[in-house]
Amino acid sequence: MQRFYFVILLVVVTLYGSPYTFATHPEGYYSEPAPVPAPAYPEGYYPESAPIPAPAYASVPHVGLLLPLDSPSFGAAAQMVKEGFVTAAKRESALPLTVRIYATTDDPLDILITYHRAVDAGAVLIVGPLTRNGVTAVATSHVVPVPTLALNSTDVPMLLPPNLYLFGMQMETEASHAAELALATHDMFKKHAIIIKDAGALSLRLQNAFADRWLAEYGNTAESVEYEEEQGFFSRLRKHTGGQQNVVFLALDANKSRRIRNYLDPETPVYATSQVFISESDSLFNHDLNGVYFMDMPWLLQPDHPAVMAYDNIEQKKDKDTTRLFALGIDAFRLMSHMLYARSPYEISFDGVTGRIQFESPALFIRKPLAAQFDKGGIRLLKSKETQGILENQYAE
Repeated sequence: MQRFYFVILLVVVTLYGSPYTFATHPEGYYSEPAPVPAPAYPEGYYPESAPIPAPAYASVPHVGLLLPLDSPSFGAAAQMVKEGFVTAAKRESALPLTVRIYATTDDPLDILITYHRAVDAGAVLIVGPLTRNGVTAVATSHVVPVPTLALNSTDVPMLLPPNLYLFGMQMETEASHAAELALATHDMFKKHAIIIKDAGALSLRLQNAFADRWLAEYGNTAESVEYEEEQGFFSRLRKHTGGQQNVVFLALDANKSRRIRNYLDPETPVYATSQVFISESDSLFNHDLNGVYFMDMPWLLQPDHPAVMAYDNIEQKKDKDTTRLFALGIDAFRLMSHMLYARSPYEISFDGVTGRIQFESPALFIRKPLAAQFDKGGIRLLKSKETQGILENQYAE
């Protein structure tokens, strides 16, 4: 599949000349396009030669940022993505287009209507929606007239219409990378995965993503174990997880993972997603997760990463989830910038603050996170080759 982004650039060049004469103005964002005043005529007088009244908005080529800023549930998350996006817009190279922010609620119909309002206002590329139901609404409408970089996935797997691309912090991708890490860091005798999950929808998605990648290797097997609060469940874990052939994947949040860790066989490798990493300063909490391998972004794990160092004077948020959303905003801007100039999505590959970003057919921009391990209350980054996710069974000094 090949989609050509250079159409965007061609529109700009045709209408305005050299795209390099324009700059992005993040401080000039506004949630609705600027109204165009209608021509003034005496009351009751409209000559036949009078021009047709202008529309209620100025149709100007621009990039639209579509976020649920008016949502009580997702407004705070959307605000962090916006702040990261604006920060990148101020620091990265100038764009040939301005950026307009379109605020929505989390109602799918409102998101879809606002999406098409942005298109009618002249958007040549749209970043968003942010929520899964918003992405699903756009995808199922089958009308995606301009390249659109959604910041989440759809509610269920589906065939996406042309021009719609997915990017974001989908933890299912992290679970798949955790399976790759397990395959890369241990010997051929590790053939059986014990996946411990709870009743949540996210936990089920993580289980499926890990299992799909793990079972793709010939001879591998997997089983699912439901998390329980009763003491009998914990007492059975050590015996159940022991054995040379086993690895464990925790499709759980940090608190449940912490509680369960000491009941697992100490010789069995344990893997998880970034859910388990909530603070680098709480050594007691991290000590309880000792030995657990997990995946997370350079923004949190590698301050000397080149992409991260470009933002070295940005004050880090204390809450890790908030920080991850800010970083997502940065990379959403950078990826959008690449999309404006690339002839094909396959050309796009760069080191982002959320991981190594590259295109994967048919319509997904994946980010390869870094691998790390809890060690004596701290975090140890596993070595890789040029942050490409090719893991070695060694630690960085």
